[in-house]
Amino acid sequence: MKLKNVALILALATSSYTTAGEIPEAMKQALKVPGADVTFDVERAKQPFSPQFATEAQQAFNNFHLQMGGDHAVYYNGHMTEVMNSALSRPNENYKPLARNINSQIGDLKAETGQGTLSLDEYMENPMFRTQAMIMVHKGEVVYEAYPGMNPHDRHIWYSSAKTTVGLVMAKLVQEGKVDISKVVPDYIPELKGTTWDEITVESVLNMTTGLDNEETLQSILNPDSPVVRYFAAITGSPRASTGEFEDWLTDVAVDQEKLDGEKQGDVFRYASINTSILTQIIENVEGKTWAKIFEEKVWSKMYAREPAVFGLAPNGHALALGLLQTTPEDMVRFATLFTPSWKAVAAEQVVTPELIKMIHEEADPERYVGTAKEASSVSSFQDKAQGNGYQFDFIYDDGAIAKSGNMNQMIYMDPERDFAAIVVSTSPYHSGYGETKAPAYMRLAAKYLNGELAITQ
Repeated sequence: MKLKNVALILALATSSYTTAGEIPEAMKQALKVPGADVTFDVERAKQPFSPQFATEAQQAFNNFHLQMGGDHAVYYNGHMTEVMNSALSRPNENYKPLARNINSQIGDLKAETGQGTLSLDEYMENPMFRTQAMIMVHKGEVVYEAYPGMNPHDRHIWYSSAKTTVGLVMAKLVQEGKVDISKVVPDYIPELKGTTWDEITVESVLNMTTGLDNEETLQSILNPDSPVVRYFAAITGSPRASTGEFEDWLTDVAVDQEKLDGEKQGDVFRYASINTSILTQIIENVEGKTWAKIFEEKVWSKMYAREPAVFGLAPNGHALALGLLQTTPEDMVRFATLFTPSWKAVAAEQVVTPELIKMIHEEADPERYVGTAKEASSVSSFQDKAQGNGYQFDFIYDDGAIAKSGNMNQMIYMDPERDFAAIVVSTSPYHSGYGETKAPAYMRLAAKYLNGELAITQ
């Protein structure tokens, strides 16, 4: 499936448009395409779509259309396999449902939002946030769950929350001695020898501190021939805007990356999804297997998941683990629970050890995090500033919690010290007043409440 119209691409990883201010003209035009704008609440996804709607959505599918977050995006987020080639990572043969121990008081937790002070239950019901599912797990049991915009057994795309899968597998390879993060990228990807990557270490790629001109910002996304737009065009089968030619993300786009003037690698956290593709390629080269099979063997096959993990594929077969992963919400929170002491509730064997979690935390550097978009996002979304990033996690807190966001307001949250994990999935555009998310704030509040650190006030 070839995707078109990426001249104004919204990166799978980022929230580039604000909820206020003038909408760019190209976006206005894109919103005129049937299915691009919001005409129904996400609750609509609980019911089957008509064959006519499905066909129209499939025919209209392209990345920019998806990023509008409108009616068709609700369909795509639950039906990725109908519009993209995919690969499966199979779960453990023994499915095991998560135990329930619902705590109704969690729904009374309050946070400040653009819609006023809302309890979590009120937040979940508010149509402006377009939340589809939220699950919290404490000590291996589901203590809160809500499905305002999908059915429990439906699937949803993780978007860049999926980068945590790559970060985890890379950490395991480092722990096994198969990858040395102090080595430069061409040591593992020969195609990049003789390029700017000759000086870039794997550690810099892991932490998105390469010092290269590939950061996903509004400016780079608005430039139809930027490295960012070229990369997304390549992985989605679209031609380069300036030449009309189809490019390979690795041998054409990656080799053209340039250094930023006056910046050394390791200095600044600059978000770039191409880094995740580089890591995925390193992992495949080291293991000599496809990403889906590696992830199956090292992670998903250990889990008592209900369904396979489904990864979208680029036209050349490259696994888009940077964001196009689709599972049920419960299987997503199972993955998050791997990072907690109660991992036995979700897996046949321990996948994430305390040593691995320590490795992730040790990569966090507050100095490179200060003033970044993700630092600001932590304050806005969690209402609690994070201290750093590392191993593809956007938010690392000094109390042990780690988290990763995704486009259209996905979030995966792991809090090992409090034996807590949570996820939220949504289809929220970044225009017309939408785009705000406070679900992460409720996650941290719930973790602290369950740990006896705060009380719920009425």
